[in-house]
Amino acid sequence: MKILNDQSGSMTVLTSVSLGMLLGGMALAIDVGNIHYRQRQLQTAADAAAIAAGLEIGNCSNTVCANMKTAAAQALIEDRATSSTITPTTGCPIPSSSTLAIVINVGPCVLGTNDPNHGNTNVVEVVLTEPVNTFFAGVLGLFSGFTGMSNMNLMARAEAGEAYIQSGSSSGDCIYTKSFEFNSSNGNFTLTNCGIYDLGNLQTDNNDSVTASFFLYNGTWNPNNCNGSCSWTLGNSETQPSHTTVATADPLASLTPPSQPANSLTAGDTTPNNGDVLKPGYYPNGVNLNSNVAVNLQPGVYYMNGSINVNSGASITCTGCTGGANGVTLYFVNGSLQMNSNSTVIQLSAPTVSTNGQNANMLIWESASNSSGMTIDTSSSSYFTGTIYMPDGELTLNSGSGVTINAAGVAAVDVANMMVDDSEHFNITSVLPGTAVTNPPTLGSFSLVE
Repeated sequence: MKILNDQSGSMTVLTSVSLGMLLGGMALAIDVGNIHYRQRQLQTAADAAAIAAGLEIGNCSNTVCANMKTAAAQALIEDRATSSTITPTTGCPIPSSSTLAIVINVGPCVLGTNDPNHGNTNVVEVVLTEPVNTFFAGVLGLFSGFTGMSNMNLMARAEAGEAYIQSGSSSGDCIYTKSFEFNSSNGNFTLTNCGIYDLGNLQTDNNDSVTASFFLYNGTWNPNNCNGSCSWTLGNSETQPSHTTVATADPLASLTPPSQPANSLTAGDTTPNNGDVLKPGYYPNGVNLNSNVAVNLQPGVYYMNGSINVNSGASITCTGCTGGANGVTLYFVNGSLQMNSNSTVIQLSAPTVSTNGQNANMLIWESASNSSGMTIDTSSSSYFTGTIYMPDGELTLNSGSGVTINAAGVAAVDVANMMVDDSEHFNITSVLPGTAVTNPPTLGSFSLVE
């Protein structure tokens, strides 16, 4: 009986069992940690591959092509996700694979309609799948009878491309504003191959007219006298401006402004004479064009610490703006371009490539802390090729002014506020006179979307 009641070895048994459970838990923790580590690596690789593939959208005509596959496969090697070239496939749903595999879709489809970019051919979706073997969990699975514990299938997904505001349309935005206000009647807007997005509260008035691919507003709409008298010629089956619950941030906010250059060789020419040629560089005091004075700008960045005032009958041209790096960017750290009554600004074109401190397609650009705004006054007319960007400024179109923005390279107005008085004619066209350029890129920015 003494032997049966002897418990002197029980602690040894309990210790052995507890130690086994502890070691098993530690082993499983090692497996879980390894899986999480590989999942992070896989996600980083998917991000890199999506960016590489997305940069080829234009070269591939918004489809999956050989260039896109090569770029994505090379990104995996450079990111050390693999040392060998993997041939991407395409399609949904994602098939299983016994090795690291990559799927590329132009127009994301994996998440279906739950993805805000679903079907958007301006966006590339990359999915990486990989089975990961477990050691300790596999051993425990053999003892427990659960053989499925020996490996796990990992998946990482990323999207990149042109972050167009209107992802459901075949065209992007010509106009992005935080407040769009037709202050009076007979405002006439004609936008070719693109649309309008208003983040704030929309206001219209009697006999206003808009022709565009779409017209979206995020806040409220105050039609005023517009009911029954306004004319809307819109795409996407719209019969009038449509409310959207998607509040979209400024798509150009990530751009890096140009650095202040050395003083321009003509910075002291603050009141140029008729026929003068101004050179790029820093202008500490702005420029004033007296009536009937015509000046020419050489291509480059004009970094302005003051306004460019264009008075009655005066004009600015850039005869050397021929495309590529040969364009002008008017950057206003203070002040703005002010087009007074009966002034004319024609053929101001932005560079179409980013070089020498210039951002492609940026024509008129105010700093984020500059609230001066830009006014195009009564009976003034202008012809721009490029983007007007005033993140804290208001673009005001006074009575009877006319504005044409050419979209041969890019066309966009991105402003904090837009005020339209009566009898305006505002056109954004996709064709430069003498060319056959159609369906241009519009307001958007390349980024890693998801």
